[in-house]
Amino acid sequence: MGNGGSMVDDVAWSPPRRRNGIWWIVASGLLLPAGWIAWLLVALAGYNGAGNSTHTLSGQTGGSIVVTVVCAGVPLTGLVLLLVQRRRDRSVTLVGPIGCAVFVVLAAVTLGYPTTRVAQSWAAEEEQRAQPPTATETSRTPAQAERDLAAVGERAVRAMGGDPETGDVVQFPRGCSLSNLEQGTEYTWRWSFPADADADEEPQTEADRKADLLPQDQAEARLAPVREVFLDAGLRDADPLGWDIRVVGDDWLAEGNAGVTRTSGDVMIETTCLAGGPGDGYDDDA
Repeated sequence: MGNGGSMVDDVAWSPPRRRNGIWWIVASGLLLPAGWIAWLLVALAGYNGAGNSTHTLSGQTGGSIVVTVVCAGVPLTGLVLLLVQRRRDRSVTLVGPIGCAVFVVLAAVTLGYPTTRVAQSWAAEEEQRAQPPTATETSRTPAQAERDLAAVGERAVRAMGGDPETGDVVQFPRGCSLSNLEQGTEYTWRWSFPADADADEEPQTEADRKADLLPQDQAEARLAPVREVFLDAGLRDADPLGWDIRVVGDDWLAEGNAGVTRTSGDVMIETTCLAGGPGDGYDDDA
């Protein structure tokens, strides 16, 4: 008996393979936290301690832009490529593009925004650097500043009843930043009496220090002429901050201080930051 039936092969059916771009998501997810760390390292680069920093906003801006472009560019590239592939092949799912889009947004918010703020600060700094020094900052040469500062200080000492020749006079420059961020110089003049005092002769106990203080009316009487000298020089009264007299100014003189006791006197006066001069008084390259 012949086999009149037909043989039908059962062919197993399987769904088409779906591609979801998981590796783009993984790469973007690993890159973003690494980018946060890199951004912080760039922001801290060059800080070597007070007065010894090589950090610049221009360098931070450039480094931050590179980090941001990489961290946002990788998922953005994945987003574009996966969408292009999906147009040609519907087996590419939207999981990959959506995941990449999320990381693009995260990178833009967590890295792009602070990078923009740094760039704005750099632009403002460059605009500030482009400005010339103010009239006050160029009102005196270094020699004039030292001479005029000493003249005001000596008048204040004589007004107190002291003698600049018998006290200890110290005059020194200090580096500072001008309004356009260039280096300038602040000048300080200070007179103290008695000069080269023996530490054993100074009041040692709290009771001794209190006994050395003048009554308030006597101290005010001694210092009233000093205040007049300061006011005539363009300064104005301010919070004493531990001094008997403290004055501040908005012109070439920045601050003046004076104090007096039964056995001692002290006068200090400082300029604002002036253009030129020795800065801190030494050359780092020397």
